[in-house]
Amino acid sequence: MEALREMVAPEANVLRSGSMTRIPVRDLVPGDVVYLEAGDKVPADARVLEDTSLQVVESSLTGESVPEDKSVQPVAGETPLADRTDMVYMGTIVVYGNCKAAVTGTGTDTELGRISGLVQKKPEDPPIKIKFQELAKQLALVVLAACAIIFTVEVSRGSPVLETLIIAAALAVAGIPEALPFITTITLAYGTQIMARKNAIIRRLPAVETLGSTTVICTDKTGTLTRGEMMVRRIWTTQDVEVTGSGYDPAGSFRREGEDLNPKEDKHLAALLVAGALCNNSRLEEGPNGWKVIGDPTEGALIVAASKGGVLDYVEGWYLAEEVEFPFDSEMRRMTAVHRSSSGLTVSMKGAPETVLAFCTRIMRDGSEDPIDPEDRLRASKAADEMAGSGLRVLALAGKEMAAGEALDRDAVESKLTFLGLVGMMDPPREEAKEAIKVCKAAGIKPVMITGDHKLTASAIGRELGILNEGGRVLEGTELDEMTARELDDVIEEVSIFSRTTAEQKVRIVEALRKKGHVVAMTGDGVNDAPALRTADIGVAMGKTGTEVSKEASDMVIADDNFATIVAAVEEGRRIYSNIRKASSYLLSCNFAEVMTIFIGVMLGLPVPLVALQILWINIVTDEFPAIGLAVEPAQSDLMTKKPRDPAEPILTRGLFLYTLGISATIFIGVLGLYIHALRSGAPIEEARTTVFAALVIFELYNAYNSRSLRDSFFKMDPRTNGKLILGIAASLGALMVAIYHPFMQRLFETAPLNAESWAAIVVAASVVVVVAEIFKRWELPERRAPAP
Repeated sequence: MEALREMVAPEANVLRSGSMTRIPVRDLVPGDVVYLEAGDKVPADARVLEDTSLQVVESSLTGESVPEDKSVQPVAGETPLADRTDMVYMGTIVVYGNCKAAVTGTGTDTELGRISGLVQKKPEDPPIKIKFQELAKQLALVVLAACAIIFTVEVSRGSPVLETLIIAAALAVAGIPEALPFITTITLAYGTQIMARKNAIIRRLPAVETLGSTTVICTDKTGTLTRGEMMVRRIWTTQDVEVTGSGYDPAGSFRREGEDLNPKEDKHLAALLVAGALCNNSRLEEGPNGWKVIGDPTEGALIVAASKGGVLDYVEGWYLAEEVEFPFDSEMRRMTAVHRSSSGLTVSMKGAPETVLAFCTRIMRDGSEDPIDPEDRLRASKAADEMAGSGLRVLALAGKEMAAGEALDRDAVESKLTFLGLVGMMDPPREEAKEAIKVCKAAGIKPVMITGDHKLTASAIGRELGILNEGGRVLEGTELDEMTARELDDVIEEVSIFSRTTAEQKVRIVEALRKKGHVVAMTGDGVNDAPALRTADIGVAMGKTGTEVSKEASDMVIADDNFATIVAAVEEGRRIYSNIRKASSYLLSCNFAEVMTIFIGVMLGLPVPLVALQILWINIVTDEFPAIGLAVEPAQSDLMTKKPRDPAEPILTRGLFLYTLGISATIFIGVLGLYIHALRSGAPIEEARTTVFAALVIFELYNAYNSRSLRDSFFKMDPRTNGKLILGIAASLGALMVAIYHPFMQRLFETAPLNAESWAAIVVAASVVVVVAEIFKRWELPERRAPAP
């Protein structure tokens, strides 16, 4: 909420008592007339009454960074927010021109105010917290029942009550894996560090686990799937010219019919690029983080194209000054500039194709000028329509030469122009986003584009990235509004792109997907995205372009605004949850084995196999070092080819539960066998219990290494890929040796040294756990591949 308040201008220029005065924004009321000029934050929602070339950046509300042209021309009431050209909205910024506007809403009655109400939803408890609570309750009941039985049986046999109570208490501590929350926290914390190094900043720790369950990523287009930098992609000069490159970087080439083209050697192409550079108020700069455009992104694309073609230096050196400029106007739909050079005056015009064509009497063709005829106009119009149909933003360029003394009134300047051609530009897709989309689909995750941009542009980008495939639907915000909840539920899984969407519509989309059982990650950068970020299972805000409002509503912030980073975070989320499962299975199998060793031993009438301190030493010291190593196990190479995990699925799935029980049974049967053998061989009770103590640890260390993968063979895992686990195993082994061979520890733990024969028996017996694990990995734990989303 504080971030939303910071978006509001503190004061406004308002017409009161016939004169302009500056008042606090809180004193504005509907009906007030405010004056706005370039650089102002809009203080309230208002209808434009008068304007001079007004342009407003509404990215905080629509997510689109290109300035919107505003005018007094009224639009229909049901027009989507992004197309309401007669309105300005609180929190947006005037970047060009000025206006007078009548206030229609203030405070909570504005678009920004409505969004603030949607943001104030409380997030749900993280699934992993609920699962561990349920698991802890179940384990506590089983372990406490076993402890009660052991206590009752031992006391009935005449064992000292206090000693038996201590053993029962120690067993209760051992049976409930209190290390599990600690290991889980380590796993999550370590994962957040890995993610941070990959530009994914986790704001809420439990969100890491939820990432691994993601089935749908709803992503904005501008700056996330695309570079956020307008770029000329195509030029039409009676022939098609392809322009290559990346965003604002002036490196690139021009190609016609597959052949490289040098604009300096092509008079027609050079003239078009020069006109685009002259009819322009932007500039290109190289900074420490790469190239950037200062000014309007559309004009910036023309400057970059001129630089790419090698004519920008010529423009800056040959043309001395701008004599006059007729700025772009949303009603005129054109901009015209006149520049002086040593040879006279040069006129350049850019604007909507149909507007520019109307001022042209000649056309440039192969470097020479000819009279323009109806067929030329038709060809140019068809080319413009075809470029627009492919999602490009199309501008036409025209120009002429004038003598130095001619009149510079608008009618004279804009008459008898020569049509130079068309430029088609768009915000190009990120190359890494294309690969990330493929990874998503291979992992069973459906990418969905939700954008404020137009349907054609969104569709073109969607097809290029692979989001929109055959059979995929594109739905506009107006179509969404006409749908009932049932109708939306019927089509929601068929839609790949939503265009011209509002904040409320984004929330509705996320809720519909969640209703279908999807785990939804939602990306956003504007204020309009904040409600959907809060509604989604994982809200992902953009670090570079994101507003503070969107960041506060999010669970994760992407520092580089890159879709590929989101996919990398999902992969890391899968690795983390996989490691939590491995550590859980390892710790539970160890704990079950310890409990069952003592429980079955007592039920068989044997002396209690372990004393209290031995139980605690195994549980607190030797078990936890390997578990920490498992927490940082690297991801398996095929992690992103498996289907997303069902969030309702328990931590121990059926297969993993059977595996855990099987390993646990193997351990306690093997340990009890060694214990019985030691007792029958006449070994003192201290030595027999030391055998149990050592055997449990060695069995569990085999088990720890085995648990690195629930699929790969013990013999195929490379120990060099997880040095921390090897150190953990070595530390546990060292702790065991200290407890057995150090004189003071022998007295404390009631242990006795073991001979080589005993150690050989323990190591051989413990290796059986590897065989059992191999059988389970082959038959019980195969993981299904992801279906195509």
